[in-house]
Amino acid sequence: MDKVPIQVDGRFRLGDVLGSGSYDSTFGPHLAVVYCARNIIKNNAVAIKLEPINHSSSVQREYHILKNLEGGIGIPHALWFGRESAYHALVLDLLGPSLHHIFLTNNRKFSLDTVVNLGDQLPIVSF
Repeated sequence: MDKVPIQVDGRFRLGDVLGSGSYDSTFGPHLAVVYCARNIIKNNAVAIKLEPINHSSSVQREYHILKNLEGGIGIPHALWFGRESAYHALVLDLLGPSLHHIFLTNNRKFSLDTVVNLGDQLPIVSF
């Protein structure tokens, strides 16, 4: 795997890893890693998802979906998408701590109130 860039688009400096995930496609396995980052011009926190460049990019598809959903409650703003080094990079608003972080902070347990509140916030999708 290629060396991860320190900075994306000249204005976003990468920080700690927030999470990662892998998936399979017709072109083989893919890995995307999400970082906490800082906009060095506006001095605000953002999230950056990096995916090694290959034949198809789920990060690029995610960018287009987020642009279509932009303005919805709980939908992060897609701030930038492009190529950085050997990666596709997607820069997003950082909405807050991840569910995993909250889970660990609460001794690996969610109270019934927390579960109900999470369920209440899930979007309802109808076809």
